[in-house]
Amino acid sequence: MRLLIRPAAECGFEILTLSDSDRIRNLIDLALGAVLARKPPRGADWLQPPTFNLLDEERVESRFDDRLPVLRHLERALGLAPAGDLRDVASELRAVLDLVRWSQNPSYDTSKVDQSFLDGYAYGGIAGPDCPLCCSVPRLGFLLMGPGVTYEDHKHGPREFYLPLTPGACWRLDCGEWAEVKAGELVLHEPWQMHAMMTGDEPMLAFAGWLEDGKRTAVFH
Repeated sequence: MRLLIRPAAECGFEILTLSDSDRIRNLIDLALGAVLARKPPRGADWLQPPTFNLLDEERVESRFDDRLPVLRHLERALGLAPAGDLRDVASELRAVLDLVRWSQNPSYDTSKVDQSFLDGYAYGGIAGPDCPLCCSVPRLGFLLMGPGVTYEDHKHGPREFYLPLTPGACWRLDCGEWAEVKAGELVLHEPWQMHAMMTGDEPMLAFAGWLEDGKRTAVFH
């Protein structure tokens, strides 16, 4: 429970309470608002406000670990968000970190990816089957990558968006050339489109989402 204190006409101040679900909803509304405020490329009319398919029970699909090595870069990444709506999202995320459980895809191990990648990435889900807002669709959360980390080419069925809150990361689509993506520049992935991400000297924090149903483990390299 979070307490808010605001001026009141008669008693001087009144204390308001926000439930944990309200706090997460506020972050979701703010982050989705930042995504939808950006003009998507032609043909991306699928990027619309999602309908939340709520679940009665949690369906655990993630490998949770609040001690992942990359989390030492979280505070730095939050501080890199530029002024405006990106900083607002970062600030709201910081305010609800007590509710966010960091995880990795359970299908990722050293037989598929390098240990340096496992040490250098984490996902903080806020909406999904095992997230604070328990739903099958959409899946929303924040990808954190440390400096000098490559998320190798991969693909999946659901369409996906990324909104980097930090500058300096590079993206590659369809195994093509790397291109730098600015903070606040919307990146969209079509179904089964190969894509990869790479960081430079600074960590990357990005708001990400699947707006269609799909299993987290159904990611192919």
